[in-house]
Order: sequence, then structure tokens, then C-alpha cells
Amino acid sequence: MNLNNFLNKFFFIGITTHELSHMLACLLLGVKIKKFKLIGSSGGYVVHEASRNYKNILISMAPFFINLLLAIIISIVIKRIELKIIFIVILVWIAISSLFFSVPSKQDSKNVYSSIKNSYTKKQSIVSWIFKILIFPITLILLILAWLFEVLDQSFIFRFFLIIGWVYITIII
Repeated sequence: MNLNNFLNKFFFIGITTHELSHMLACLLLGVKIKKFKLIGSSGGYVVHEASRNYKNILISMAPFFINLLLAIIISIVIKRIELKIIFIVILVWIAISSLFFSVPSKQDSKNVYSSIKNSYTKKQSIVSWIFKILIFPITLILLILAWLFEVLDQSFIFRFFLIIGWVYITIII
């Protein structure tokens, strides 16, 4: 068994929270989910109906923000509530797993790229173009994040630093 398969199996709950993040974003944005798989030997997936470009971007980026939020909430719970050691271990495992799989996948990054590309079509009113020019800095940040996520998708170092940062915040601060 290679390292990637081992980590997928050991941190399976992180894959599940990643896919649940996509599903939660779909539900919040009113996008119908066609099918999903929360866990499997090669990960999971969420297939949803076609939607507006900004919704696709939010759905694709959701795991990063929601899994980080989950880890922060777990950190607060561990610090403020006296728990038995077994519950602390389980919560730490969930937080680390969620952080490990918080990075949107290459497919998520591709979805962001294509949604941004599709939003800048020629068949738009002048008002739409002015709006897109005004929000260009946000678009640029999203493109940079998508590129970073695509590069970091297979990076254990980035994930390691996310986890170390969380442990530091949870224990030290």
C-alpha cells in the first residue's frame, strides 16, 4: 500500500468532510445534487446540476473554508470544554483529517478556472463588463487561489504546515 492510499484510509473522515462541504455549499446555494460518493478507494465526489459561474466557484472552494472552520470549532471545543481523553483524540483526528483534505482537488481548481473563463464571455452588456472590471481583483485572487490549490493538491508539506499551525493554535494560544 502506498502512502497516498494509507493516508486516504487513515484520514477518511477528511475526505467525507471535503465532500460534505461541497454538498453544503450546493444546498445553501440552491444547486441540485445529482449524485455523490462520500468515501471510496479513490476518494469521493459530488456531481451537481449546472449552475451560475459564481455558484460553481463557491461550491468548488467550499472545502477549504468549511474544513478550516470545522478545525477552528474543534479547537475551541477542546480548549473550552473538559472532555475525556478519548473524545479529545477523536476530535483531534477529525480536525487533522479535515485539514488534510481541506485543499480543493485539481478538479475543483479546474472548475474554478472554467467558471471564471465562462463568466467573461463577449455576449454581455456594458454594465456586466464594468461590474467584472470592478471585481477583477477578486477574480484575480480566486485564480491565484485555484492555481495554488492545483499545485498544492498533492503537497504533503502544505498540509503538514496547516496541521502544525492548527496544533500550535490549539495547544499554545
